[in-house]
Amino acid sequence: MQHITYKNCDIFLPMPVFPVIEDVGWWQGEDGSAAQQPYRNAFPRRHCLADYQALVRLADRLGIRIALGMVLCEWDRDNVLAGIKGATWMGKHWNNRKNQGPWLDETAEYLHSQRGSLELGLHALCHEFWHEGKMERSEFHDSRGNMRPREMIRSHLEAFGMILEHNGFSEFPRLFFPPALNHSFGNGKESIQALLHDYGIRHVITRFSRAKRFTPPHHEKITWEHGVGILERGLAPVPWHVSASLPHWDFSGPILPLHWGNLLHPDPGLSSDIVDGWADMLLDGATGPEYILSENYDACWRQAALFYFGKLSIDAESIVIDLRALPGDMPSNSGPFFLKTRGRLPISIRSEGAQIISTHLDRGNITTLQLLPEKERARIRILLC
Repeated sequence: MQHITYKNCDIFLPMPVFPVIEDVGWWQGEDGSAAQQPYRNAFPRRHCLADYQALVRLADRLGIRIALGMVLCEWDRDNVLAGIKGATWMGKHWNNRKNQGPWLDETAEYLHSQRGSLELGLHALCHEFWHEGKMERSEFHDSRGNMRPREMIRSHLEAFGMILEHNGFSEFPRLFFPPALNHSFGNGKESIQALLHDYGIRHVITRFSRAKRFTPPHHEKITWEHGVGILERGLAPVPWHVSASLPHWDFSGPILPLHWGNLLHPDPGLSSDIVDGWADMLLDGATGPEYILSENYDACWRQAALFYFGKLSIDAESIVIDLRALPGDMPSNSGPFFLKTRGRLPISIRSEGAQIISTHLDRGNITTLQLLPEKERARIRILLC
């Protein structure tokens, strides 16, 4: 915990909290793995527009833009995946007819209208990989963390972009959630990060303990290479195949990883009850001084960088936030961050080395300060007058 006490006031550099939802995009609910088909959501019905509306409800309850790990094979309007090696269990005979219907236009239009609440990220085409008709885990890496051939990965990324375009989405995602948590990093220009960067991916969220690591990460919870940041995902508090789940989480890291079905009820009209439970849990947990609910993934990444590399201290009657350990080559590390205090503050708060963008007093005498560091400033002083 990043915490010091000064003049009967507790000061915290809070850990960011941010939910990500994986396995969004299936239309079929059943888990097909026993029949060499993908691991879907093991959900007892087809997905529908109401399942996306539930995600918007979560985002709006929290007041943030949540990130979605999208699986897009069942959004394929033109059967382009028939020409993509390893993408589906049908191979060149791929036919997505049963998932092509008016719900595609309806849901695409809805997602466009809700871009302020939902950010579409890359998870996979069909989540798995198929070799000679046999399913393997997973699409971009095998279970030992070995990358699929680079040109094959490129073809899958190109197909993902095509399906997005055919559904009216012009921008390739910035976020990548490796399917089945199979990933690798630390091998420089040969890394998948170098390849992802070419397509506009700027962030990866995965479990470091599951990744093949050619070199150690910069920090046990956060690292980067080739302009792509990688943040520890942590353990999901609920198994991927459990629907209508009760909210519980230990706030052990910045990312709350959930799967789509966890938030949904078999009766679409009851999903709001499930979503509201998770929203209440997150809002209650983040009101304390130790945590801050991030408004989007960029804010989460910046706050995580400060949380892991920054240092709080007291010097000459002021609070010092030392940023000297923050590596200069870390991507996307400029911008505002948050400080929290607990206790009665003086009438005046001044800052040297950063602009105070906002202050907000919450219940329990907790004040949230948003600070924007001056360019290349390594030490920030907060003076309580």
